[in-house]
Amino acid sequence: MSESLISLLYTTARPHIIEAVIDRWLRDDLVKTEMIVVTDDPYLPSKNRGNVNYVKNNGRRDCVTGWNLAAQNSVGDILIQVSDDLFPPENWDFKIRELLSKLREAKNRSDIVLNLLDERRVQNAVFHPVLTRASYKKMSYLYPPEFQSMYCDNWFCLFHRKHSIYAVSQDVFWHHKHRATHEVEVDEVMKIHESPERYRVGLETLKKYIVEHKL
Repeated sequence: MSESLISLLYTTARPHIIEAVIDRWLRDDLVKTEMIVVTDDPYLPSKNRGNVNYVKNNGRRDCVTGWNLAAQNSVGDILIQVSDDLFPPENWDFKIRELLSKLREAKNRSDIVLNLLDERRVQNAVFHPVLTRASYKKMSYLYPPEFQSMYCDNWFCLFHRKHSIYAVSQDVFWHHKHRATHEVEVDEVMKIHESPERYRVGLETLKKYIVEHKL
């Protein structure tokens, strides 16, 4: 998969940081990579980039809806979920393509999911999915649309452990400025994202899909 197109799936409710996030991922020498940016409101970038596609979310306003919409508008063979507070390592694209190529050769399958760890080293949830399009097509969405934010990562882990070639990194790959490991501002976006209602909906949805998918 050394020449496969990568699709970066990014959604945000913080438009003031969009260009900083794009710069973080799209190096000048980066090839065969597109970025799908989903926003709740129309966004006018300060400069045009041929490999960035802006999509307006006309549906429910939450990260799951945004990530699913980004995936629907992507064309890459490798899909990577991007967040406001996620920072890739140097040469992240080469490293991910190499990992996927080795797994594809070893397993002789193209439906692959990588759980690349951040500083929390959590293995029973996939916070930053990296997956091939073959794995994405198993459900034709990144997450079931009933999820809004919470527990979607637990479902992703359970489902793809069962239905895809699932691999966990041994070392920390991503730098993630999560409030569990870093001092971060709890803004209105985070308050909504982690609200009791989001937890309730997420847990009910997770329980439902565990039964339906026999996870």
